[in-house]
Amino acid sequence: MPIRQLKTAARLTGLIVAVVASLWVYRAYLARSLPDLQIWHTHELESEFRAADFPEGISYQDYAALERRLFDELDSVVYSSASSLGLFNRYNTDSEAFPGVAGQRWNRSFEMGKELPAGGVLLIHGASDSPYSTRALAKLLNDAGLYVLSIRLPGNGTIPSGLRDANLNDWLAITRMGVKHVRESIGPSLPLYVAGYSVGGALAVDYTLDSIEHEEWETPDRLFLYTPAIGVSSAARFSSWDLALSQFPIFEKFNWLSVEPEFDPYKYNSFAKTAGHITYLLTERLNRKLANLADPSLLPPIMTFQSLVDSTVRVPALLDNLYARLPNNGSELVLFDINRRHDLEPFIDDVERDLVNRLDNNPDNSFSYTLVTNESGDSMQMVARTRAQGAKAFDTVALNMAWPGSVYSLSHVSLLFEPDDRWYGSTESDGFVLGTLAPRGETAILTAPIGRFMRLRYNPFFDYLAERTLRFCEACIVAGN
Repeated sequence: MPIRQLKTAARLTGLIVAVVASLWVYRAYLARSLPDLQIWHTHELESEFRAADFPEGISYQDYAALERRLFDELDSVVYSSASSLGLFNRYNTDSEAFPGVAGQRWNRSFEMGKELPAGGVLLIHGASDSPYSTRALAKLLNDAGLYVLSIRLPGNGTIPSGLRDANLNDWLAITRMGVKHVRESIGPSLPLYVAGYSVGGALAVDYTLDSIEHEEWETPDRLFLYTPAIGVSSAARFSSWDLALSQFPIFEKFNWLSVEPEFDPYKYNSFAKTAGHITYLLTERLNRKLANLADPSLLPPIMTFQSLVDSTVRVPALLDNLYARLPNNGSELVLFDINRRHDLEPFIDDVERDLVNRLDNNPDNSFSYTLVTNESGDSMQMVARTRAQGAKAFDTVALNMAWPGSVYSLSHVSLLFEPDDRWYGSTESDGFVLGTLAPRGETAILTAPIGRFMRLRYNPFFDYLAERTLRFCEACIVAGN
């Protein structure tokens, strides 16, 4: 290339870099207008688990002891300083939103034992979440005969700054620890399962792929996935640029995607960009392994429940990156459709219609497929349309369930919560129930986005999810007999 053209290309490249850098700095400057950061955004938890401090791993007993010190630190540093910060502040022990109001503080790891278990299961929650999101599932599986361990992923269940300081290796290490502890608790021969919600689902699949490569690791007999984060927005790859700028004190708030009031007892409202970056790294790591998997027949059967519409994860990635690679091993997929009543059609963007068409029109899938949907466009009653693996036609079963009034879809955060959940359900009570909040007033003045209150927090079809979960759980069936 002539020198003149090289100089022109260099100037053009420099101009592009300068424009992009200027835009990035401008976005960081705009982030300074976010609400003031509170102690739960700025305090660095000294007692939190760091994988780098435990190169040989950690036992569950030691992790539980470390977790107790962590929550003692929270009590002494955060809760003690938030006592006057409002009736709906989760860090005020006198608040309606304090996680201890309903008894056990479910934002830490917990076990549910069985004297003679039929098997064991590890439950893994999602990012910005806590073990509370697995509570109903834990009780279901424990009542069915399983020993249950629900682990808290480091950085979660405490204060939002925990995710600002989190690391993917921390989550991977605790997942390995959890599987090992379940095996030790049930003995060498009983079935062992792993169930994951959102990011927990991605961790479950990632661990399983690693276990295939490491003979000394325990490969789960079955996986249960609930809205798993198999794919996320590609924009998440650039979050590391934001994190680099946020290291400068003047741009401290650029580390936050949102800074909101913390009125949810078991899930952060403020969201650190580090969590999105970790999730992106995890999904990239996971999908590389799936693409390079030499022998898919080594994968265990997988049961997945997914809302057709999901603003947190990319639903098509579940089919393209995971289910398209599964062998014929008895895996199942259950999709919860949008409300297809005719009079709602003008208000709904049917963004995943192509995905439903792909599944409906491909009888050669290597898995069983169920769509939970309206009986007809004139009805709110629900049916389950199932095509077993290898079958050409669908079997349709009427369900004794219907869409609640004004509900047009499930959501990423709704699947694992029962309609009567103390915090997220639909039942009115004397206490503070997030699932029934419906603020009214002028738009654009709330410090929390109105979408947070609109998003469905419970699953009106939880009983169907529970029934299908138990049907897929071979150890539960044996215990029931």
